[in-house]
Amino acid sequence: MSIIFRWIFFSCLSRAAGTLLALLSIFSIIEVFDKSRYLGKGLTSNLLIEYIALKMPFMMSEFMPVIMLIAVSIYITEISHHHEVVAMRAAGMGIEPILWPIVSVGVIGMLFGLAITQWVTPHTNVRLDYMERTYIQHKPMIKQGVQWLKDDQRFYRLQPLTSNRFQMMMLKTDTQGHWLQRMDASQAFYKDGYWHLSDVYISSPDINVGLQLKHQDQVQIASNITPDTAAPPSPRHMTLIELYNYADSLQKAGVNNTSFVFTLHHQIASPVSCIIMVLLAVSLCMNMGSRISAASWGLMIAITLGLLFYVLSNASGLLANGERLPAAYAAWLPLLFFGGITGFLLIHREGK
Repeated sequence: MSIIFRWIFFSCLSRAAGTLLALLSIFSIIEVFDKSRYLGKGLTSNLLIEYIALKMPFMMSEFMPVIMLIAVSIYITEISHHHEVVAMRAAGMGIEPILWPIVSVGVIGMLFGLAITQWVTPHTNVRLDYMERTYIQHKPMIKQGVQWLKDDQRFYRLQPLTSNRFQMMMLKTDTQGHWLQRMDASQAFYKDGYWHLSDVYISSPDINVGLQLKHQDQVQIASNITPDTAAPPSPRHMTLIELYNYADSLQKAGVNNTSFVFTLHHQIASPVSCIIMVLLAVSLCMNMGSRISAASWGLMIAITLGLLFYVLSNASGLLANGERLPAAYAAWLPLLFFGGITGFLLIHREGK
C-alpha cells in the first residue's frame, strides 16, 4: 500500500465517518422535535429514545450512497483547492492512483450498507413498525382477513382461525376454468410443504348423480401456498435470501410479488450505488485551479445530486408498486441513471 493510497484512503474514510455522524445527529434532532408532540399520548421519553435508536440503522442503509457522495466531494474539494491534485498530476500520476483509494472507500461503504440491511434492519424494522403503528398512529395491529390465492389450477379461500390455523375452501379447475373438485375443511394448517386438512367435505361434478359428495377426516395437499403467503410479512423485515425465496413462492402461486421483488433488488442496488457516488464526486469536484467558487459549485452540485438520488430512489419504488415500471428495473433505475452521468463526466474530464 503506497503512501498516496493510505493518505487518500484514510482521509476519505474519516470524512465519511464524520458525514455519517453529522447526518445521524441532524436526524436525531429532527425526530425529537417531530415525535415529541406524541409524548404523553402513549409515547414516553424512553420509547422515544428507543424509536430513534431503532430508526438509525434504517437511515444509515438508505443514505449510505448520499453519505459517500458528500464525504468524497468534501475531500476532493479540499485537495483541489490546496493544489494537491495539481501536484499529483504534475508528478506524472494519472487518475487511477487517485481513484483506487476512493473506490476502496466506496466498497467499504457498500459492504457496510449491505451488512446493515441483512443483519440489522430486518430485526429493528419489526419493532420500529410496531411502535410507529401503536404509539404514534394509535392503530390496532393488522389482522389478516379472508384471502383468495392461486396455486396452479387450484384456488384457495383462507380464513384465519387461531395461530397458524385456517378454515379452508379449495377449488380445483381444469385449464379451461371448469371446476373439477371442491374441498371444505373446518380446520387446516401448513407443515413441510403440505396442507393438513381436518373434517373435510369433498364435492365433485358427476355425470350420473350431478354432484358427488363425500367426507374425510384427514386430507393432505402438497402446495406452494403457505400461511406466510396468506398473511405476507413486510419486505422491510426480510433478508435477501428470505426475499428471494418468498418472491419465488408468490410467483409460483400466481400472487403479486412486486413489492418483494423491488425490495430484493433495492437491497442490492442501493449499496452498489456507493461506488457510483464516489466516482461521481471525483468527476464533479476535482479541478486543477484554486478558485473557491469552482470548488464550491462542484460541492453544491454534488449535494443536490445526492438529494436527487434519494428522491429518485423513493419515486422508483412508487412506480414499481403502481406497476408503472417492472420492479427489478425500477430498483436499478437510480443507479443506471447516475452511473451514466458519472461515466460521461469522467470521460469528458479526462478527455480535456
